[in-house]
Formats: sequence, C-alpha cells, structure tokens
Amino acid sequence: MQKKTRLSQLLVLFVVLSLVFVPPLSAAAPQAAPEKVIDNELVVSTLGGDGSIVAIKVLNQLRVFGDGSYSIQDSSKFKLSSIRNLYGSEKINYSGDKVNVNISASGFSDLYYLAQLDKDEIAKIDLPVSVKVEYYLDGKKVQPSQMAGKSGHIKIVCEVENLTGELKTLEFKDSKEETVTKEMMVYTPYAVSISGVQLDNDKFANITAPGVAGESPEGVLANVQGVTSVSWTVPLIPPAYPAKQYTVLEADAKNIEIPSFNIGVMPILPTTSSIDNLTGSLTQLYDGFNQIEQGIGASNKDATLLYGLAAIKDGLDQVASGIGTVESNLKTIRVGLANPNFDAESYNMATGTDAKGATPGAKDAISLMKNTIDSQLLAAFGGQKMALGLMENAIGTSADSGQEPSLSTSLYNDINYLKAATAGTPAQQVITQAIEPKLKAMNNNVKVFRDGGEMITATGTLAFPASVSAVELGSKTLSEKLGQLEGGLTMAVIGLGALDQKGEPVPVMANGKPGSLLYALEYLQQSINGKMIPGINQLQEGAGKIGSGALTAKDAISVGLQTTPVMMAAMNEKLATADTFLGKPDGAEGTVTYVFQTPAITTEGQAMKYGLGAIAVALILLIAVGRPPKQAFEAPAEQA
Repeated sequence: MQKKTRLSQLLVLFVVLSLVFVPPLSAAAPQAAPEKVIDNELVVSTLGGDGSIVAIKVLNQLRVFGDGSYSIQDSSKFKLSSIRNLYGSEKINYSGDKVNVNISASGFSDLYYLAQLDKDEIAKIDLPVSVKVEYYLDGKKVQPSQMAGKSGHIKIVCEVENLTGELKTLEFKDSKEETVTKEMMVYTPYAVSISGVQLDNDKFANITAPGVAGESPEGVLANVQGVTSVSWTVPLIPPAYPAKQYTVLEADAKNIEIPSFNIGVMPILPTTSSIDNLTGSLTQLYDGFNQIEQGIGASNKDATLLYGLAAIKDGLDQVASGIGTVESNLKTIRVGLANPNFDAESYNMATGTDAKGATPGAKDAISLMKNTIDSQLLAAFGGQKMALGLMENAIGTSADSGQEPSLSTSLYNDINYLKAATAGTPAQQVITQAIEPKLKAMNNNVKVFRDGGEMITATGTLAFPASVSAVELGSKTLSEKLGQLEGGLTMAVIGLGALDQKGEPVPVMANGKPGSLLYALEYLQQSINGKMIPGINQLQEGAGKIGSGALTAKDAISVGLQTTPVMMAAMNEKLATADTFLGKPDGAEGTVTYVFQTPAITTEGQAMKYGLGAIAVALILLIAVGRPPKQAFEAPAEQA
C-alpha cells in the first residue's frame, strides 16, 4: 500500500510538471519525425541517516508533439538498475546508454517512466547543488534515528551550496563607453525550497527558524490545527545572493517524531523589469523569489516573506580556542577572588602568605581584614574606652572634696583638699590659677578623646572628630561593609565554581546541567572538541567558496550597472544548459528539478520512510499560472 501511495504522489507531481513547464499547444500535421519533444525530469535523491545519498530515482516525462507513430530515443548518462513505464503500455527498451520507445501521438502524447540508478553510479555523480542535513539533540550531533522517541532541545541544520561556479571572462562597456573585460565567477542560478517540515504542537514547543542577515534565510512558520509547518526559500544566485547558505530549525521536543521532508532544487532566474537600474533589478529579483515561495509553499499559507540572507557567524572556527581563553581568564579571576590553596589559619601577616607560601585572594583578604577588625580592633577600642573611663574617674569633678587624699580619691578631691589646706598662701594661688585649669582641661579632653567634642588647648578650643567612639563606629561600619563585600564575592565565587588543588573546575551538575560557569565552559569545550569540531571543519571548507562568492558580489557592485546585463546573459547561458540530468532525445527541450528526501524520524521501528506528498502539493499551487490538463489522468497501481 505504501508503494502505491508513493507512486501516485510521483505521478501527480509529473502531471503538475507537465502543466507548469509545457507551453500552449498547437495542432500539427503528421510528420516523419515529431514536431517537438519535451523531456521533463524529476531527480529524487534519498538521504540516509548520515546525510549521504543512498538512492537516486528519476521520474521522466516525455511529451511528444505530432500526429503519428514515432520512435523516440532517450539517453542515460548513468547506468540504470531498473526502468519502468508508469502510465502507458508502450514497451521501453533499455540497452547500453539508450532508452528506446515507440510513441503514438495525436496532437501530443505523454510517456512517464521511472528509472533507478545503479548504486555504484551514485558516487560518480556531481550534482549541481549539494545538500547536507545535520541533526543535533541537546547540542550533540546525532543521526536522525537516534532522536526518535527522545526528549530535549533539537536543532536541524540544512546546508545548501551551488557548486556550478566557474570563472568566465565577461566583456562590457564602462561609464565612459570603453570596453572592459573582467574575470568573474558565474553560476547556474538555482532556487531551493525546503518544505513539508510538519511539527506536532503536542510534541514540539518554542519552535524557531532564525536567520542571520547575509548568510541564512529566516524560515516561515504557520500554525494550523495543532501542527506548525516550517518552510524556507533559499536563492543560490551569486552575486545577488551567497552561493552557500544554511537554514536552522530549533525546538524543545518530547517523544520526537518528524515526518520526512523535502528539499527541492530548481534552476531558475527570475526576470527583472529593468537591467539598467541595479537597485530596481535587485528589488524585482526579490519580488520574483517571494512569488516563487508563495507558489511552492505549504497549502496552509496564504503569504510568505523573504527575509534577508545571513551567514555563518564570524569566527566559528575560533569557538573552541576562544572558550579555552575565556575559561583560563575566569580561572585567574576565580583564584584572584578565592585561592583554593590558601590556608587562613596559618596566615603570616609579616610575609603576606600562609605556611605554604600561598597568597590570599580578594575574598580571603577581606575575610582576614574583617576578622582582624572584629577580633582585635573592636576589642582594642573597648579597652581604650575603658582606660579613658578610668582616667575620667581618677580626675573626677570640681565638686569632689572633703575626703582625706588616698589612692581611691579623685584628683579634684585632692586639689580641693590642698586648696583648703593652703588657704591664704601662695600655694593656694598656684593651685587655683595653674593646676586647677589644667585639671579641668584634662578632664574635658579625656571625655572628648573618648566621645568627641571640643578639645581645650593653650590657645583655645579645637574640634576633635577622631574620638575613640567615632573610630570604633567607623570600624564597625567598615566591618559591616566588608561583610557585605565578602558576601558578594562569595556569590561570585559560587557562580564561577569550585577549583581543585590543580586549579581545574570541579565537575558539578544541577538538574542535568553544569552547575557552575567554569564547569559549564569546560563541559562545552569538551562537547565542541568531541562533537562539533568535525562539523565546524566542514563549514570551514566551504568558507573559501563563500568568500569567493562575496568577493564576486563586491566586484559586481563596484562596477555597477554595467556588469548586470552581461552577468544576467552569462547566467542565462548556463541556465540554458541546465536542462537535463540523465540526458534527453536529440533536439528535445528539457527541464530538470532535483528533490532531496530526508529520512522520517519515527518510533515505529520500521525502515526509513520517505514521501513526495508535500512536494506535489507545493507544486500544484503553481497551476494557477499554468494551463488546465487537456485529458484526465489517473495513476495506476504500481506493479509488484
């Protein structure tokens, strides 16, 4: 049943091709040779799990115009393993590299046949456009079958590259009407359509198809009846667009299943309204691709937008070494914050190191400072205040009197005692005029030294803000601030992560993910070196071609409008030769379209499945600009 369904889809597709590519018909009289032969080819490449091509089939439509019976000889550049007439009863004879068939036509007649290439031929084939699809699950590159039924963050990267570039010497007139020759890279223009990516909303969330200006087109998402469809249109037409581009699809998924999707490649060069105005020409080119995207998009989209192209991030080849540099710098910062080898218990203030010679980090030093303030300085301030209190009590007040001087009496009591004992003598005058004012000043200054205020000096009073109480309060405030700073640095140390005695990040996971910044960098670097570097190397191989294409574009822009007509003409010349894959009858007109089919990701445990339904549906949309069929067509069941 599955084979019959696929065959029906292929036949529907060829009906569409015949409607799209065949011009209006005209009556003709019988001739010895047909009036005209049109050879339409659809080259279907099946991709394996590793991204390589495992099979190539060619759906071929021969349309013969005339009245009579004609012997048509088609050709095949490659060895075929099988060939089958899909619709008619005509016998097809395949011998050597020739396909022979007798066709009777009345006005016109169609022959549809399916040819499968011998597997040994696949390695010899140079397709005009390369297609590479890579699958990632939680950042690790995997084969699509390994994703089936699993959950996590998926990324699918599809890289396409136009391989038809060749240097040609173009001749044109510059602004001074002088003849100029310039060697430029000329490509056969191809447009790529990626469609049929259907994601069940019950299994996929946070679906994105981001683009990067100048390198990668943004995908178009359409959410209809619980299914998100994603599609891209990628013009591979240098110099207006890069020869090598990629698309990205990302999503969070559970119980992963993704149907086979299709990558269509068509030789096409949209016609612009004016080649004299470069800006207008590019605008028309954009509009033309926008119309193509609308025509071949999914059936549940009524409009699409072609966003700017973007390129692989500058410096992907430096990611691994860059992460190592960042990690090394962060290790230095981490040790500078808190040295894992420092022992605070054996710290020697004189040498500034511990018993093993290790120096403290910033957090270690702040902790030492705070401990010194709390355990020594604040205790010393308390002792100073107590000593000043004892001095204040020893001095006493001017009201102290009447007691016999002893070790327990105040100085004021003793002075008052002496004043009374020396009343009327010069000694009393010395006590009153010299000793007592000094004692009063000393009493005041002891209090001021302890609590702050105005110091009494020989010349007057002087504000004294640096009292023991003020310095004590400042020390307490400093201790609090150091505690806050220590807490902040502690959070920074925790965020950076623990280091072992060798200074390497301690592996720690939280909820299945690296639990510290340093270990995350270490983990990421290991993943890149073990998994991603091979992919990055492949991207690097194409960087030279991308640079060549970009340079060609710059050169084309620099010479302006003068190069546009000749470049268009040169591309049209190459386009005219891109009309067959297997080959075509002598004198026949030809068209060729390439389709790459990805393997389905399924939990059914069956062999990989592929489908052409999405392509058929997409191409049916182009009927709007074609012509209705002149006869009914019904696909027969495929023979066993």
